[in-house]
Amino acid sequence: MKITDKEKEIYRKDGVVKITEAFDPKWVNFLRNATDENMSNPGEMAEEYANDQNSTRFFGDQFIWTRNADFKKFIFESEAAEIAAELMGSSKINMFFDHLLVKEPGSVEPTPWHQDGPYWKIKGDQICSIWFAMDDVTEASGGVRYVKGSHNTGIRYRPQSFSGDGHAEYGEAGLAEMPDIYATVSDKDIICYDLKPGDCLIHHANTVHGAKGNKSSLNRRRGYATRWTGDDVVWDPRKGTTDVLRDPGLEPGSPLDSTLFPVIWKKE
Repeated sequence: MKITDKEKEIYRKDGVVKITEAFDPKWVNFLRNATDENMSNPGEMAEEYANDQNSTRFFGDQFIWTRNADFKKFIFESEAAEIAAELMGSSKINMFFDHLLVKEPGSVEPTPWHQDGPYWKIKGDQICSIWFAMDDVTEASGGVRYVKGSHNTGIRYRPQSFSGDGHAEYGEAGLAEMPDIYATVSDKDIICYDLKPGDCLIHHANTVHGAKGNKSSLNRRRGYATRWTGDDVVWDPRKGTTDVLRDPGLEPGSPLDSTLFPVIWKKE
């Protein structure tokens, strides 16, 4: 996989880039089938994010690759790790975790504005998410929206629950409260890409992003987010962050290389 210099520059400047037809087309139906199977047989870290009685299903599950052979195949055999390496300029790429996010037609629950980094027990700059689209995605169907350049401000915002109960799960001190994005950010600085199945969005862990509900009455919004780390990332099990599947057996400040966070790609 070859990422262009222009795409690398967009990622550095905006904190998010769209890569068209980044993956072999075979992965679209492969992941669609794997997604339906997982939604019928969710794992221990699965969540139902919808709490509005008028909403349809908003489903999430994490660390799926550790127990599901199909998602593991994608992690180890798809173009994803090499894409992350090209974009971040890293000599190795670790799998941090995978995250399935499905908004069914009529799911009114939004994804709140947030940064990924403050949720996670890792530290470093070479951290990105590859959001793989399995459906046609627009802003109206729950397409992810980004605040351009927000990864470069140096500000880290306090996490909040996707389930609508504020900061109940989080306690990391010293982080700023997320501002009212609509009141403080110009429309021209908020971007939402339309996607076709097989397209992907890649964003930095500190890029502020969120999404509306899926207002479509017909179209599903199935997104598979894989989280990747590079050379400078270390284990940082600070308080107030989300749990991982199990104790990886790492010392604070050590590289992530482990059975839970394996090296998937390495420069020859």
